[in-house]
Amino acid sequence: MSSPLAIAAITASLKDLLNEGLLNHDLSSIGSFSVTAQPPDRITTGNTESNQLNVFLYQVTPNLGWRNADLPSRDDGYRRLTNPPLALDLHYLLTAYGAHDLNAEVLLGYAMQLLHENPLLTRQQLRTVLGSPSPVDGSILPGPFGTLSAIDVADQVELIKIAPVYLSAEDLSKLWTAMQARYRPSMAYMVSVVLIQATNGTRAAPPVLKRGAADRGPISRARPAPVLGSVRPAASPLLPAARLGDDLIFSGTNLAYDGTLTAILENTRLGITRELPLQIGGPGAGLVAHVPTLAEDANALGDWGVGVYTVSIRVTQANTPTWSTNAVPIALAPLVTVSPRDAAAGTVDLTVTCSPRLRPEQEAGTRLLLGSSAVPPSTVTTPADPTEPTTLDFSIADVVAGDYLVRLRVDGIDSLPVTIVGDPPTFEFDALQTVTVA
Repeated sequence: MSSPLAIAAITASLKDLLNEGLLNHDLSSIGSFSVTAQPPDRITTGNTESNQLNVFLYQVTPNLGWRNADLPSRDDGYRRLTNPPLALDLHYLLTAYGAHDLNAEVLLGYAMQLLHENPLLTRQQLRTVLGSPSPVDGSILPGPFGTLSAIDVADQVELIKIAPVYLSAEDLSKLWTAMQARYRPSMAYMVSVVLIQATNGTRAAPPVLKRGAADRGPISRARPAPVLGSVRPAASPLLPAARLGDDLIFSGTNLAYDGTLTAILENTRLGITRELPLQIGGPGAGLVAHVPTLAEDANALGDWGVGVYTVSIRVTQANTPTWSTNAVPIALAPLVTVSPRDAAAGTVDLTVTCSPRLRPEQEAGTRLLLGSSAVPPSTVTTPADPTEPTTLDFSIADVVAGDYLVRLRVDGIDSLPVTIVGDPPTFEFDALQTVTVA
């Protein structure tokens, strides 16, 4: 690998390659010339312009092939583990200047031919250019850096390759505008890859004496990955949501695992995370979890909330890290009671209780659906006692006589005004969620 002098070493090598090649072609017909590596804004142009080739490093980008080629450099205690290489692609702008007509074009043409015929910097070329006396060595750096050498770039694992980059007129215009210099005929090249690596001390792993107990080697387990396909209410696969007190059926593939299986339900909007134990259901039922009611869990009304949950299965096994399956969605609908269930035509006042309790951020979007009307609540009361449901009061004007189905919509999820009766089971509208207006 290379030292921090590698970038300067590549620039010096390109400069030497161009200078040596142009001298070998005997360009005495255009007069004397020079090869430099200066910023274009420092080069003299105009009436006193000389014959000159300039190599300018205008951009450095990461090399994608080597970017993640090694382990992280430090562990969780910030102790150095490795010295990962800094892999760079160098972008150069080759510019020709001429004292007379066509001189710049001649210099640029010969330079492009040289780089076309020499698409890489060989190790021997680098050693020749960077050998003693080197144009790039530690003498240009202060203090302890003065011992650095650039010649080690010749020994890096990757060869240094040179490739043309054909910039558009727009890119050239932006580049020369940024450099604030007078435009001259130019060609871009990318030199890849330069690997700069530190030489700091690292931590080495001790030798392996035994591979597991009694040197029997590691114990491995392999089986197909579990996939959670769906979670639905056990009462019917046609129900669009679950409610407090419902059983949930988990279906998927490869879900049979030894150990403890737990259902994890998360609602990020309300900041709710609940865990439910999983049990093996009846024949063909798969895994089953139960959502508690107030009678089963005194905190159920406050711990749960109406909304969409992502559900996954957490697997805990002895001597094995805990892991989880993929997540699938399920909605938790509100359980409601309606009173009164008989009212006179005109303005109808209704009181609805909602379980689980509403959160403050849900109140503004809550609506009562009575027939085709969607009415916001006039008051919302959530008692301090966490075992009490939220009470909502509604006033609906101009209600004509008839039977009306009542639903409560919270966060876009409607209460389920149905019951399941008969064998085979069928849906019927719940009479307790119907209001008769006479």
